[in-house]
This record gives sequence, structure tokens and C-alpha cells, in this order.
Amino acid sequence: MNVSVFFFMIAAVICLGFIGNWLFRITRIPDSLLLIVTGFGLRALLGVQPDWVEIAAPYFGAFALLVILFEGGLHLDFEHMMTSWRQTLKLLGGSFILSFMLVLALAHFVFTRSWLTSTLLSSAVACTSAAIVIPLIRQVKVEGRIRTILELESSLSDAIAVLFTVIVLNLVTGREGIDQLGPVIFSSLTGALVVGIGAGAAWIWVLKKLAGQPLLYLMTFAGMLIVYSVSEALHSSGVFGVFMFSLTFSNGPHVIARLFPRVHMERMEEQLGGEDIKRFHAELTFLVRTFFFVFLGMLFDPFKMTLMTIAEGIAIYVLVLAARMLAVRLSYWGRPDGMERVGARVLFLFMPRGLATAVLATLPAAHGLAGTEDFVPLAVLIILCTNAAITLGVRWVEERTE
Repeated sequence: MNVSVFFFMIAAVICLGFIGNWLFRITRIPDSLLLIVTGFGLRALLGVQPDWVEIAAPYFGAFALLVILFEGGLHLDFEHMMTSWRQTLKLLGGSFILSFMLVLALAHFVFTRSWLTSTLLSSAVACTSAAIVIPLIRQVKVEGRIRTILELESSLSDAIAVLFTVIVLNLVTGREGIDQLGPVIFSSLTGALVVGIGAGAAWIWVLKKLAGQPLLYLMTFAGMLIVYSVSEALHSSGVFGVFMFSLTFSNGPHVIARLFPRVHMERMEEQLGGEDIKRFHAELTFLVRTFFFVFLGMLFDPFKMTLMTIAEGIAIYVLVLAARMLAVRLSYWGRPDGMERVGARVLFLFMPRGLATAVLATLPAAHGLAGTEDFVPLAVLIILCTNAAITLGVRWVEERTE
């Protein structure tokens, strides 16, 4: 392939991602299916060997995780967290834990997977996709409180799944024994917490000094990579460090304004260029998710899907639905009525799986763990089922709220 063809194909994928995003806003159909099919078609057209794609998986996957968690931290609003944290935690805890436990039992006892592979699979499919929920819920006419709960739940769900999976993978591929699981998790999160919050607070001070200078987003991007590298060098969770860095940076002005009422929050946010950084990072997130779904399509081979894989995927989807239904009931502590009934159904419907599930499905095989080779087709199947359900569900919600 010559250089001009290579550049043309990159441009074509970006344009396709833009078209898919545009169609998503109009039709409410997530663009993941279009991009996955494109990746599969490119692999067949170019004769790309799966081994070549698998070599890039750990690097591309790790970078995608950083982008996901940085995005999640940027969009977690401190004020919203204070007003909606109770119901958010009920929904998050119920949905994630129930999905995780049900899929874990299914994978181990019914499909005879090992406890390790069952755990990693459960973590990958238990999280809802913030990349799909947040832009979609902002376009649907629903109560503001419901919108806030879903935004917080999906952002935290992605973060928890990523952190848990990375810690488990570090544990099984490192020298620590299972008896050291508690200390490893504690030290991993504590070190990253200190690095992330410290770096976020320091970055607020740096950006105030650099107010008005160009290229602030690229400097923030470099700061994100430094936080990840320092956290990993200290044997802590780099992805959690990045999450805390972005959370501290984005909510710093809110906290400072509460502690020091004389400080004008809007002026401080303008000095830090927070909105510009969020806008630029949204562009990067779009680019990463577009190419990652194409990348996932290159890894995915539908001809290798067995009846057992399809059966397991459908069974997982049914259990995820059941877990979500129970979690919504738990979050309301009783039967909702009136508009609350509509709100409860919205909470139930907005459970798509997306980028985080796709990324986490590629990591175990990239780490050389046996028995995880079918995670990618399973993840694709779950992503397609949950996105088809939310597409139909959004139309129902809009009909009820008009």
C-alpha cells in the first residue's frame, strides 16, 4: 500500500465516523455497528493478518482506556454528584454488581470457564457506555434528575470496570499471589489517588499561570500521560491516576468556590480554559472511538463464531437485562408511578455497552491469557444487542414525553 492510499483510507474512516455520528443524532442508532463492519471489510479488502492487529491491541487498548477515563473525569460534575449521588450509587451498585455476579456464575457454572476468565468477561460486559449514554440522553426529553443519574452512572461504571480489570490483569501477570489481593488493590489505588489529586491541583495552578497561552490542551494531554507514567512507575494504577487527575482538574473551581466564596468560579474556569480543553478532548475521544471500533472490526471474525458463542452471548444479554431491571427497582425503593414510571423505564433502557466493553474484551488475550480468545466476538454481540435495544427504547421514550 502506498502512502497516498494509506492517507486516503485514514480520511475515509474519519469521514465515516463523522457520518455515523451525524446519523446517530438523527436516527438514534449508535454508529458502532457501522464502524465494526467497516473494520471487518477493511481486513478482508487489504488482507490484514489478525496477528498484526493483535500486536497493536495492548498499545491501542491502553491508550483508549486513558482517553475514556480522562473523558469520564472531565464530565463528572461536582454539583450534580452532590444532589444525585444516593440514587446514582443505588443504580450503579445494583446494575454493575448484579450484572457481574450473574454473568460470573453463568460463565463458570454453565459454560465451564475458569474463575479468572469468568471474572474478566463479567467485568467487561457489566459496564454501561458513557460514550453512548451521555450524548444520547442529552438529546432526549427526559427529567433533568434522570439525565444526571444516567450521566454519572455510565461515567463511573466505565471507570470501575476499567480499574477492576486492569488490577486483576496486573495481579495475574505479576509476581504477587492471590493472598496479596487486598494489599495490592489498596496500594494501587492509594498511590494513584495521591498522584492524580496532587497532579490535578498542581495543574490548576499551572494553567492559571499560563492563562491565555496557546496549546494548553496539548500540555494537558502531556500531563495526562505523565500522570499515567508516574503512577505506573510507583506500582499504582495509572488509569485510576488519570481519572483522578481529570476529576480534580475539572471540579477544582467548584470546590475552591465553595471553600472561598469570594472566588468567582466562572472567571476561574475561563482562566483555566476548561471548556476549551473539554471541547478538544471530545474531538480526540471521537477520533479514538472511531478508530477503535474499526480496529475491533479487524479483530472480529464472524465466521469463527460458534453456536456456543452465540448461545453464551444471548444468555449474557438476558442476564444483563434482568440485572438492570432489579437495579432500577432497587434505586427507587418501591414501585414508581406517574412520571416516575417513565423515569424508571428510561433508567432501564439506557444500558448500552460500547467502547469500554470493546477495549476490555481485547486486553486478556493481549496479555496472553488462555481461554479469552472468544471475548471479542462475545463483546461485539453484546454491544449490538444492547445498542439495538436502546435504539428502539429511545423512540418509545420520545413518544411518551412529547
